[in-house]
Amino acid sequence: MGMVDVLALALAAFALSIWIVVPGPVPTLFLVSVGATELWPLLALINVAILMGGLRSRSRWRCATIALASGSLLCSLVPPTAYAFRGPRVPISALLTPWPIAEPKGSAAQNAPTVLAIYGGAWERGSPRNDARLNERIASWGYNVRALDYPHSPAFRWPAQRDAIVRQIDAIRDGKLILLGHSSGAQLALIAGALRPKRISGIITYESPVDLKLGYEFPMQPDIINARQITSDLCGGPPQRHPACYRSASPRYVVHHGMPPVLMLAGARDHVIDPQLQQVLRDTMRSDGIRVKYVELPWADHSFETVSYGFHNRIAMWYVRNFIDQVAKTTSRGR
Repeated sequence: MGMVDVLALALAAFALSIWIVVPGPVPTLFLVSVGATELWPLLALINVAILMGGLRSRSRWRCATIALASGSLLCSLVPPTAYAFRGPRVPISALLTPWPIAEPKGSAAQNAPTVLAIYGGAWERGSPRNDARLNERIASWGYNVRALDYPHSPAFRWPAQRDAIVRQIDAIRDGKLILLGHSSGAQLALIAGALRPKRISGIITYESPVDLKLGYEFPMQPDIINARQITSDLCGGPPQRHPACYRSASPRYVVHHGMPPVLMLAGARDHVIDPQLQQVLRDTMRSDGIRVKYVELPWADHSFETVSYGFHNRIAMWYVRNFIDQVAKTTSRGR
């Protein structure tokens, strides 16, 4: 490979690595940012290889290649550096989970809890197939997993989404149930858990919306998903016209004493859901006497879990498994 080719690779690697530290301002670049962050080990190896090639070269492009590769390598090492300084700590085995390889699907033990998975998509898109890889992984641990569905806005206004989830919960005759939701699915999981506290044994949330009115009035910047349009589609207009909808769709006003334990997974660099609001929701639930395990991943952005074997989701899945295992043990002791 010639030095010009190495320089081209260095430019390409830099174009990917830079988005680890600079969040993508539009949806396409945002997805690149999430992917690059979660796959930083691969980018780091590529950048090391390019840097070594530059150091061995005597070409006139040598300095440019070394500079680009060095900058890219520094960018790709930001997520593990943040993890090293801020945690949360997990066993090294959790971080060394093999890359995507089909795992044998475990058969669920008798009376094992059933995990009800609720996908995200801003209430407007998605399907139960969205989180198939994550759901398969949970099933491989020996638990039942069912993916729930709900109608999408704007064709269906709130509370159609909530009511659809609750109906499905009511129709399930399995023993103990655990709700697991992503983004808008996490909002549905919390609200359904609040409405059916005696039916639900645990709730797991990835980046849940917290207060739709605040989200409308103070959208994140850059506003990657057009938050005002999304919440208007859900409620049929702004909060001034539909205050009851915005309040009943905001978990912070719906959670209450007596709800099951909650595992909250949040990204400290979330550019869709304000991490500070995640902390408000955590504190609200704790003040209500709800047992909450809050895990904030220091360099994770919204939807990091879509990269199912990515860096932060390896950490998150360790907590998910521990949480489900604990619910299963508590369920077993309670019989």
